[in-house]
Amino acid sequence: MWRLPAPLPHAIPFLSLCVAISLPLFDSPPCLFSSPQSDPPRQNLHSVLSKSVLAPPLRSPEATLHFSPNGKYLLLQDASGIAVLSTTPLAIVFYFASDDLYPAQFSADSEQLTAVSRSLSFVTWKLPGGTKVAAGDLLLHSDCLDGQLSPDAQYFACLTPDFKFSLVEISTQKSLFEDSINGPAHFSPGSVRSKTASSFMSFVSLDSDSAFSRPFGVIRTSNPRVSPGRSLSSSSIYFCADSKVLMVNLPRVGFGLDLTARKRFDVSDRFQKMKTGALALQGADRAVVIEEEKDKETKSSIISLKNGRVLASPHFTADRLRLASNPRYIILHTFESGRSGAGAFDLTESRLLDVPHNASMDVFEDLMALYDSGGLVALYRVGDRELLSSLRVPLVALPVLSAASVSPGLEQLAISVGGEGALFQVSNGQRSSTFEKFTAANFSDQRNAILLQANSRHDPPRVLRVDVSNGETSPAWEIPKNVALHSNGPVLLEYSYKPEIITARWDFEVPEAQTPFRLRALDPASGKELWKRDFGANAPTPFADPQGDRLVLGWKAKSWDAKEAASRNPAVKLIYKNAKLTDQDSFFEALDVRTGKSLGGILVQVGSGPISFDSAFSVGDTMILVKDSVRISLFSLADGQLKARLVGVGPSVSAESKLLALDLESGRLGIYDSNSGVKLQQFIFPDSIAYTRFSADGKRLFLLTEHQATFILDVSKVREAHTENPAAEGKN
Repeated sequence: MWRLPAPLPHAIPFLSLCVAISLPLFDSPPCLFSSPQSDPPRQNLHSVLSKSVLAPPLRSPEATLHFSPNGKYLLLQDASGIAVLSTTPLAIVFYFASDDLYPAQFSADSEQLTAVSRSLSFVTWKLPGGTKVAAGDLLLHSDCLDGQLSPDAQYFACLTPDFKFSLVEISTQKSLFEDSINGPAHFSPGSVRSKTASSFMSFVSLDSDSAFSRPFGVIRTSNPRVSPGRSLSSSSIYFCADSKVLMVNLPRVGFGLDLTARKRFDVSDRFQKMKTGALALQGADRAVVIEEEKDKETKSSIISLKNGRVLASPHFTADRLRLASNPRYIILHTFESGRSGAGAFDLTESRLLDVPHNASMDVFEDLMALYDSGGLVALYRVGDRELLSSLRVPLVALPVLSAASVSPGLEQLAISVGGEGALFQVSNGQRSSTFEKFTAANFSDQRNAILLQANSRHDPPRVLRVDVSNGETSPAWEIPKNVALHSNGPVLLEYSYKPEIITARWDFEVPEAQTPFRLRALDPASGKELWKRDFGANAPTPFADPQGDRLVLGWKAKSWDAKEAASRNPAVKLIYKNAKLTDQDSFFEALDVRTGKSLGGILVQVGSGPISFDSAFSVGDTMILVKDSVRISLFSLADGQLKARLVGVGPSVSAESKLLALDLESGRLGIYDSNSGVKLQQFIFPDSIAYTRFSADGKRLFLLTEHQATFILDVSKVREAHTENPAAEGKN
């Protein structure tokens, strides 16, 4: 087995290298994408106890790499953004940071690059300089459950939550084709459909991997919505390389579209049994596919699009397929435990290419490009092991954190992004262990960490015990089947539900509601049950907080359970008595996550019910609610009153010091009194902030930046500093 070139020593600190390359190379509309400041912000750092840079840094191996139509450029896209590289010489010519893009595409002449955001805005740049030549909003009536740009970037195809398919022309932003999909047969990834309900009732998961407080569970809805779980590479829309034909393939629903005639045509029912991503269109009437047999064995075939007839039977295995830039080759992606990666199969000679292990690859003519999870891009000739050139892509932005945890004394850091996770020593930034992606981390003691590893296509989720001194792992306990586990500080929350028990027709008149479920709190180290509770009709929306020791339940304020919980607090009971409740009002209840005991709650008469909130968590006397990602409200549990409104992202709170840390963006960090919302101090970093966490005693604050630099700040005297300089409160 041969390998990609070994990484060079980290002679240049990653922070300085990445700040330099993240300066904007183009002018982009602020309403479309967020971009770094053109000038680094003035630093205002003080009370810094330590700082380090994570090495080697954590990158997401979930990336795509492909050549431009003329082979002059390479496009590398991952969860943090897109980079365009010239192939002769191998060098970065353009970078754009964004974690919210559909797969970008070159124009047919390779002179331009187009990207579409999840908010359905688009931008087109001229290469190589990155000058913006077009931008706008696609005229669609809804969000997209699934969307794809055509290979020539002329069209954008969208599947909407209300079961419609639309094809939009990028240059005019006009819809060229619209058609209804058979609603009862269609459901989005992560969703299930009722066996008893109306065809317009769906069950959608609220689950999303995050290091911050998020709602979870399954809701039933008559107003289809986009699930928060999104993947860069998982799509049910497939284009031919020449953009003349596309195919939509969903469970029990599939059709083709002739883009030249703009006419829909039927495809073989054989495709509808295939998993998402397990096919690639080789031409107007040919598809390379992976089919799963009854014994779960897979077979590969080339079949006719319209009648399903087998045209050829190449022998390979894969979980996801993609046609290479040279259509002689098919790119194979596998997701086996510990061995995920990409390979290539020669369809002409019916053989696998001998390639080093990599995360993504492509072939143009006889030129082969490979990318590994360490950030290295390498070029070879097909069949030749001699390296032509290589380049390590500078670390530009940290992908969205799937999980993050810091030991109580701030000695150890565990972080995970799409596809990979790691443990680091905070004092020197050195990586001590590397793992597959995990969705929860808990430092059970000074020697051990407990990791919840995410399920993959081949492997169920696992709970691992990790010796932080040497990285050795062992199974902690077995996870029950048909449950979902969520991180909530010192416990793991086990969620399970049965949609078939919902049979009352009148229940479905409610546009959106939680399904009945059972919640169990489990000890992360042993799996021992700490408490359990069943929620039936009018079930609440639960919010897990990976940083805290409380669970928040968001009730519909008119429900009997909400009124009962409120009655235990005299102040809130009085508020309830005097309030004119509507169906949009919410009651948020805080529970001790170790015991399940209620600690109080607040009545909120804004929003559209608890499901409309992005985040809800409680620390000390404070309930913190987040809407629209940046609107933060602080309520008192003692009297139920609103104490402050703030604007920022990623709040973290200490119960001991009653301090709140808030990312004010552009590298600014605000420290507030968590009870009153008064601003006590501000720090300004040379980089954007990714994550913060207080020490157990609340006297120190850990901070991780987007370019994976860590800081520990002394915040034990911020109140004294504020008293000496009241003007420091300023404005948020």
